Amino acid sequence: MVALAKKTNRPLLLAFLGTDWSISSLKLDREVLNEGSFADDSKYNYLLCKFHFYQMQERPPEIVRQNQDLAIKYRIERFPTVVVLSPAGAELGRIGYIPGGVEKFAAAVNQILIKAPSSRGH
Repeated sequence: MVALAKKTNRPLLLAFLGTDWSISSLKLDREVLNEGSFADDSKYNYLLCKFHFYQMQERPPEIVRQNQDLAIKYRIERFPTVVVLSPAGAELGRIGYIPGGVEKFAAAVNQILIKAPSSRGH
């Protein structure tokens, strides 16, 4: 995903979710990340990659291992956490669940991007 972000010069959102045990993760996924208006990349111009940390669903061991490795790499301590990366892969900030739907969440992501304009790659 980082290679695609770099190639397309778009910020990357890494969403670490526990949707079957964390109410905030479930709300973020349903109210924002799965909404068509957010998923429509022509409007928000982000790349989104979701990593699910299920407690009640079986996952292939390689997926569990990959997700755990990424959680360690990005120092994920709570769920949900969305790590905002520049197109080059540099961490610009983090955000959790914000009530208010797509517009409020996108506005918070955009504030992170605005604060680091030289890191965006634009």
